Amino acid sequence: MMAGTIGQVFKKLGKNKAFIPFITCGYPTMDGFEKLFLRLADHGADMIEVGLPFSDPLADGPVIQKTSQVALQKGMHADIMFESLRKLGKITQIPVVVMSYFNPIYRYGLKRFFSECNRSGISGLIVPDLLLEEYMGYKKFFEDADLDNIMMVSLTTGKERLKQIGKIGKGFVYCVSVKGVTGQTAHIAAEIKDFLSMVKKQTGLYTALGFGLSTVKQINDIKEYTDGIIIGSKILSLIGEDHFDQDLLKVEDFCRKITGCLRMSP
Repeated sequence: MMAGTIGQVFKKLGKNKAFIPFITCGYPTMDGFEKLFLRLADHGADMIEVGLPFSDPLADGPVIQKTSQVALQKGMHADIMFESLRKLGKITQIPVVVMSYFNPIYRYGLKRFFSECNRSGISGLIVPDLLLEEYMGYKKFFEDADLDNIMMVSLTTGKERLKQIGKIGKGFVYCVSVKGVTGQTAHIAAEIKDFLSMVKKQTGLYTALGFGLSTVKQINDIKEYTDGIIIGSKILSLIGEDHFDQDLLKVEDFCRKITGCLRMSP
């Protein structure tokens, strides 16, 4: 699926910033998910984060929780996701990062899950509840599947922990902009700028900021401090089943605004 590694994508962008939309696999339907995926790929996304729905998503806000519930009610599971991503990989080479909690991976079977990630051309994996202290027990699975281990850090993550993450993380560091769950917020806290600078300095990895980002103003305020922007709740809030084609046009318009901003870095 991928045209290059995640690191190569960031390197190619230079001073421009990566646009990384998050969408839930199977929402609003499988057909709708695939159409949304391709529309994002065609309208400025540099990579796409795909969420594997889970019944107890602790880090997700109400919008993403709702999309997961809808997808699960329609029978969404890992095999369907892998099959879909393999199909999409024949159409577009955009890198894909999968976000999954550990429980679905464990239930699916670790060896089998990571093997399917590799077979489906997935570039990176985010497991929010796989702690730094536990990662080493699963490191070989990531390496054998040629998957970037993308770790999440928050405003409360200390310098020593960031240094350790810099030694084992790959691709980029997912920086959480709020002390809480995902969702749209009105303001970017001033402390985030210092936080992003510290993450970059201590890890030496590319950074991408997510959780709560939804407006051009927010992105203009913060973009010089990060290498990428992750937007999920705002995009998913634009999508429903009843007027799906019109909703896709809203997503296109939103993507134009965001990519116009990210491609205009100082």
